[in-house]
Amino acid sequence: MIERFSVSDLLEILIIIEAEIATTHLVEQIVRACGVHGIEYRVQFLNQLQNEDIATDTIPLFVRCADPLVLSWTQTLVDANRLYAYYIDDNFWRIVGHTPLAAYYRHPVVRKSLEFAVSHAQAVITNSAELAKFVSSFNERVAVLPTFFDFSLIEGVEPSPSDEIRIGFAGSPSRVDDLDLISPLIERVLERFPCAIFEFAGALPRGIATGARVRFFPHTGDYNAFIKFQAGRNWAIGLAPLMDHEANRSKTDNKYREYGACRIAGIYSDIPPYTQVVKSRVTGLLVDGPHSSWFEALTTLLEQPTMRMAIANAAFKHVRSQYDISTVSQEWAQFFRRLADESPTNPKPLDHGSLNFWRIQRRLARVKLHLALVYEEGGLPLVARRIAKKIRRLC
Repeated sequence: MIERFSVSDLLEILIIIEAEIATTHLVEQIVRACGVHGIEYRVQFLNQLQNEDIATDTIPLFVRCADPLVLSWTQTLVDANRLYAYYIDDNFWRIVGHTPLAAYYRHPVVRKSLEFAVSHAQAVITNSAELAKFVSSFNERVAVLPTFFDFSLIEGVEPSPSDEIRIGFAGSPSRVDDLDLISPLIERVLERFPCAIFEFAGALPRGIATGARVRFFPHTGDYNAFIKFQAGRNWAIGLAPLMDHEANRSKTDNKYREYGACRIAGIYSDIPPYTQVVKSRVTGLLVDGPHSSWFEALTTLLEQPTMRMAIANAAFKHVRSQYDISTVSQEWAQFFRRLADESPTNPKPLDHGSLNFWRIQRRLARVKLHLALVYEEGGLPLVARRIAKKIRRLC
């Protein structure tokens, strides 16, 4: 039954993003699904945000923003006695490795912006109890909202017919460290099981070359296209390796929901987020630690197709009953309604455009940040090329 709302009952959420990535697409999915509960939304890039974008009854929702601009905007909102919410799905304080993502979130300017935005939010939204526990040291107003899956994205997608037994993984290039858990066993699996094929999308394990039985597909930032690709590849087994450290323990259970929705039997690292949702040997296999355990799990599913299908079907039923976006959206909408009820009674006009000393300082800090990241990526030649490109745009 579709609820009917008058114009005065509608609530607007302004989703503010730095770039279009899988996370921002997922947040947009759930807020769009809240439409039947009287929630409207718009999306705006942080670097294009204007005062007029944020009416007094609009709830700004910053998604993973840590650019110095978010410090400037959240300070403006605080000064104007306006509320805002902040969505976070990764522990940016505990990212390990030497990826560009890790370098970005370790930068002092980014860290300062992130901490101010999180600590002054009327509500910090996350999907992980582990992450909520960590974030509560900055802000006690943390809401753990349920995760979801939009089954409409894979309606009509037919898995490609094949006699191959495809073993798949899809993720961003930053996940390459996690693939170290499985890279040593790939050759053994291929030797023992002639019908087995490994497919990697977005990240390829170190030391593994592509070939007839190891395939690689480029990363895509379009979540809708990504999930259709995954549903169509007809993976018999899905891999979800996570190195055991604090940042990974704070992640969401995306892989479980995606594999379950696509009827893929998943093998998961035995750490949060998967320990809370996977029932071992019923809706997936949980693997603890060494490479030999991953080999044993893969061998089990490859040698026992009946068990593999039973796990895939059980996971599908669980995800369908517990994570369907049409059901979960009601809880998200109720949260936004409660948040709106906390709006201050005396909001002031926004004054983000005026250039005072602090705003000039933040803009300079933003320029220095981006130059530092470009320098780390490609040294002075890349810095020079980027500056020249910027000048050409202005001319």
